[in-house]
Amino acid sequence: MRAVRIVGHGEVAVRDVPEPTPSSHDVVVTVTATSVCSTDRKLATRGHDHPCTPGHEVTGLLPDGTAAGIYPEVTCGRCAACRAGWHNRCPDRESIGLARDGGLAELVSVPTSQVVPLGGLDPVTSSMLEPLACAVHAVDVCGVSPGEPAAVVGGGAMGILCGWALQAAGCPVAICQRPGPRQRIAHEMGFDVVFGPESTPRDHLDDAPAAVVVTAPGAAPLQWAVEQVALGGVVHSFAGTPGGALVDANAIHYRHLKLVGSTGSRLSDYRRARDLVASGEIKLDRLPHRVVTLEEAPAAVLERPPDGVLKTIVAMG
Repeated sequence: MRAVRIVGHGEVAVRDVPEPTPSSHDVVVTVTATSVCSTDRKLATRGHDHPCTPGHEVTGLLPDGTAAGIYPEVTCGRCAACRAGWHNRCPDRESIGLARDGGLAELVSVPTSQVVPLGGLDPVTSSMLEPLACAVHAVDVCGVSPGEPAAVVGGGAMGILCGWALQAAGCPVAICQRPGPRQRIAHEMGFDVVFGPESTPRDHLDDAPAAVVVTAPGAAPLQWAVEQVALGGVVHSFAGTPGGALVDANAIHYRHLKLVGSTGSRLSDYRRARDLVASGEIKLDRLPHRVVTLEEAPAAVLERPPDGVLKTIVAMG
């Protein structure tokens, strides 16, 4: 079969590889589509300790023809986190597309526990259910209540998805994004307020945001959120931040703030994401995206999407 392989530092190619051999607990999925994530890009540009197939945002067909999404966190099922349903906190998890070969291939072998039927959802754009599940999980971790205003720092793909997840939770949402193509896109995505960092959420919302989700990387956006969130509010560090980044701990202390973070999602979040799309509450196809072929995938993994595009989807058919 054909698969995208990370074969070295900054070296990605389509190669012929053996078809996967499933264990007794696995199923071989015929891949329909795989969305490219910035994690795939980091994996490719920084290199991997052995050749691997990336791709953890995957949809495909089961052997019986059922269209399904793939929840990527393969966990031990025994630890305290797994028993409590916190699959993304399992210390021994093996993520599809990271520790295991992923979905940028014609076939992928996954445990049967990882498949989530799509029903009648579009199988190509549904590859973006996985990042939506991460956004749904982040909002759940924030613990916001309906009617509480919220803000998102960053208008990239994850910023838009987190904003939609906050809206689904009943929150008025403001998106903070520097002027440019992404700010224009955020205006088109139906948020209550879109503004630049030269102003503050208080300039646009009735109250300071009860929660701020930071999807822009770096210490500066995180510190900005600590300063702008409401007294007693929640700041969610969604994006990765360079080591050694400083945040004012006194502001957290004296402003009674909660600083939280999460990575990935639970299986229940993935199902919740599917249901939000199935109900029409969130329309994934509105997220600006492009569709490329498997042969075009290596370039898509290594390069950022062009202006005006937030996600790249590799379609196998």
